[in-house]
Amino acid sequence: MRPKRNLGTVMTVLLLIILPLCLLSCGDADLDIDQEQTEEPLKFIEFVLFPTAPYIDKSYVEKVPEEEVAVGHIDFDAEKEEIQRVYTAFVRAYVEEDMTALQETLDISTGIEWGTSVTGNVYGWHNIRTYIQTNWSISDCEGDLNWELTDFYIRPQNVRAPWTEASAKGQMFYYGVGAVLIEDSCHNDIGRFYFTKKSSEWRIHQIDGSKYFADDKYKAP
Repeated sequence: MRPKRNLGTVMTVLLLIILPLCLLSCGDADLDIDQEQTEEPLKFIEFVLFPTAPYIDKSYVEKVPEEEVAVGHIDFDAEKEEIQRVYTAFVRAYVEEDMTALQETLDISTGIEWGTSVTGNVYGWHNIRTYIQTNWSISDCEGDLNWELTDFYIRPQNVRAPWTEASAKGQMFYYGVGAVLIEDSCHNDIGRFYFTKKSSEWRIHQIDGSKYFADDKYKAP
């Protein structure tokens, strides 16, 4: 008997949700209620109650403009200072060949990417770690802790990235010429960094990767 009682409860809840909407849509035509005003709530209820149903068109859920879901106020000066601190810690760890300290500056979750001038882009923390260790075994790089990032872009969390994200340019270590690593061939050039802020901590997520952005709407002063 319990399954029938549960089914009856579900049906009652559905009626209580749908009945008011039907009254709105079936009322006096003189009210000239826009059809979309009744369709959108029904679509939302449909999506919440049956999110995995294959016959439901869920495309409307993904059409929310990014600007409408961006939240929070950006304190550009404070965020730039924190991003610079992470970058300086990254340079120090790289020069000192301290993998533990280096990893603490990186967001090694899915999607980490490291662009190189020799082998092209390297994906995934395991592959990037191996690449860095190989470089360290070939040559020592020198970096300046006074290097500063420039051209900051900081974007609040949104439907595509549920965290604050930033892009900036700064000095980066590169090895070799052409398709081979050459001993003692380390040099510096401008790199494009992509940062993510998760759990209130900024981390480097990509270097010369695909997620770098330079949208004037998010240009830091």
